[in-house]
Amino acid sequence: MGAGSLILTQASPDGTYFGDIFFGLLVFGPGVGLTFVTASIAALAGIPEHESGLASGLSNTSFQIGAALGVAIVSTIAVSRTQDYVTANPHTSRLVGLTEGFQSAFGGCVVLAAVGVVLSLTLLTGRGRTHEELQPAAAPD
Repeated sequence: MGAGSLILTQASPDGTYFGDIFFGLLVFGPGVGLTFVTASIAALAGIPEHESGLASGLSNTSFQIGAALGVAIVSTIAVSRTQDYVTANPHTSRLVGLTEGFQSAFGGCVVLAAVGVVLSLTLLTGRGRTHEELQPAAAPD
């Protein structure tokens, strides 16, 4: 996802779809798919069967809240940068200002993806626990 966003930061106001956007989306799309599938598997790994519904619900809720928060952050970056650029350059085309805003927003996506990688590597506990390890210990006789 970060690599695709990094490619999309290079879009220009006079660029073309295939020259500026297509390859970024070609990298970004599979990255999103791989990220969500991997995160779902990791979130549900080692969860006892009777708690899998709860874990799945919490995982999906976390994804939804994270996505909404990410869109809010990236949209704020895009709008703020566009307004700042247009204010600083009043005689420029609005499209140039929007491109500046979107480039900054994709840069924000790169930062968010990097934070996600760092957090996932930091929070990994080594190996996953097996179902047997999650079972409560038998009471002594």
